[in-house]
Amino acid sequence: MIIFNILTLFPKSFINLKEMGLLGKAYKNKIFDVNIINIRDYSNLSANSVDDKPFSGGPGMVLRPDIISNAIEKNFTQSYIDSCIKICFSAKGKQLSQKYLEEEISSNDFILLNGRYEGIDQRVIDYYHFDEISVSDVILNGGEIASQLFIESFMRLQPGVLNNEKTHLQESFSQDLLEYNQYTRPNSWIAPDKRTIVVPSVLTSGHHADIESWKRDNALENTKKNRPDLFKKYLKKNKNE
Repeated sequence: MIIFNILTLFPKSFINLKEMGLLGKAYKNKIFDVNIINIRDYSNLSANSVDDKPFSGGPGMVLRPDIISNAIEKNFTQSYIDSCIKICFSAKGKQLSQKYLEEEISSNDFILLNGRYEGIDQRVIDYYHFDEISVSDVILNGGEIASQLFIESFMRLQPGVLNNEKTHLQESFSQDLLEYNQYTRPNSWIAPDKRTIVVPSVLTSGHHADIESWKRDNALENTKKNRPDLFKKYLKKNKNE
C-alpha cells in the first residue's frame, strides 16, 4: 500500500480524495491511503500562526520552517522520513511530467508539503531534501490542488487502479505525442444548429491498419497544433523514420 502523507493548512481540501471515481475504488481496495496532517496543529504561536513576513521584503507571508519541521518530526521517525519520496509543490520547481511520474519516482510512501501565501521558508525544503515540483506554468493559491493532481496522475499508473492496465500506454504524452481524438455513438450526431456531424468514416470501416494510421496521423496533428514544443521534440527523436 502506498501512503500519501499530506502536510496542509486546509485538510478539508482532501475530503473527496478517497470517495470518488477510480481513486475511491483504489482506496477501498487498499492500494493507497492518505494521512492528512494539519500544519497549524503544530504551532505554539498566538492564534496558531504559521507564517511571518519575508526577510527579503515584498508582499505576502512565508510559512515558517520551525512549525513545518515540528509537524514532520512529531509524525515520522527519521528512518521513515529518509525512505519517503518528499515533494513540495512550488511554481519555481521543476515541471511535473508524465516521464517524471513513470520513470523518476517509484511506488514508495510520500510526504507532500503544500505551501500557501507567498511560499515556504527554503531552509526546511533544503533540510529535508524536498523535490520542488510545479504542476503547470500558472500560479495557484496553494499546493492542495497540485497535490490532488499529483496523486491522481501517479496512482492511475499503479497496478489495479485502471480498469484496463494498458490505457495509459496510448494516452497523451506517450512517445512525446498528444492523444488522438476520441468518438463514440451516435455515429451521426444532430447538433443544436441542426447540422449532422458524423464520426470520421475510417473509424467505422473495420480496417484496423487504416484505423491505426488515422490515430497516428491525428495524434501528430494534435501535437503540432497544440504543443509545438512536443512536436519538435518528437521530430528530433524520430528524424530517421
